[in-house]
Amino acid sequence: MSTKEALRQEIEETKVRFHQLLDFVPDEAFDYPSDNPAWTVGEVLYHMSVAPRNMGKDVKMILGQSWLYRLFPRIMPKALFNWGNKHFTRYGARHLSREFLAQKYDEAHVLTFQALDSVDEADLAKRIEYPDWDPMLSGDVTLERLFHYIKAHFDSHEAQIRQIVVAVNVANE
Repeated sequence: MSTKEALRQEIEETKVRFHQLLDFVPDEAFDYPSDNPAWTVGEVLYHMSVAPRNMGKDVKMILGQSWLYRLFPRIMPKALFNWGNKHFTRYGARHLSREFLAQKYDEAHVLTFQALDSVDEADLAKRIEYPDWDPMLSGDVTLERLFHYIKAHFDSHEAQIRQIVVAVNVANE
């Protein structure tokens, strides 16, 4: 199996797991506070679709516009990035529903596959130095690592959401 095929499989499995997580979370849990004080559980579920939605832009940066990643930290320090991420997520998630979250993740999934299809196998080794905005995606980042980030990002938020829902259910019993 090629690296692209393995990535495609991993990304597809992550989509299935997102829908399983969405089925696990009761509607009332969308308003529970998350581990991130900026967001509710529902907002984190929405946030999980943001990185996949931006894969095409990140791929273009790595393949031909790497100078932008050297410029970004100068014009957008980590604090400003975090502020924008917080408010963009809150704004994007303002009409939360189970159907909305499923639709947004599925749209992002399609965009991720379009980005993956746009690269050759050899391109997956191309790299760039990412700013220190996200500890899971900073430093020396290859295109392959970028696509693995979809699963890693999901995994980190899935664990948090499951713990919150279970804890609230236990407290309510």
